[in-house]
Amino acid sequence: MEFKEKLQQLIKTKYSKNKDLSDKFGMNYTQLSQYVNGKKISIDFLYNIIEEFPDADLNWLLRDDDLSNGLVHEGETPYKIPLTKEQIVDKMEKLVADLKNQMNNKD
Repeated sequence: MEFKEKLQQLIKTKYSKNKDLSDKFGMNYTQLSQYVNGKKISIDFLYNIIEEFPDADLNWLLRDDDLSNGLVHEGETPYKIPLTKEQIVDKMEKLVADLKNQMNNKD
């Protein structure tokens, strides 16, 4: 599948008309149409695509193969580092103290 086909597929996941996306990006519809029809894209346009479609895998979008379904394939490993019990207690104490301060300020 080529870039233009993938871009069209990606746009259709969120918009019924390309015009809606061009309005969202604040760009001329003709320019978007050229991108959708295979013209080389700008970095600004690519940045907008990343922002608008955060689950889209750029490797899938920009490569000429079809090795994935277009979504990012990352493991289920969470990015957060687990907190220790002490860290959890410290956070809870701070939250309780903050809540008490907010309640006292309302009086």
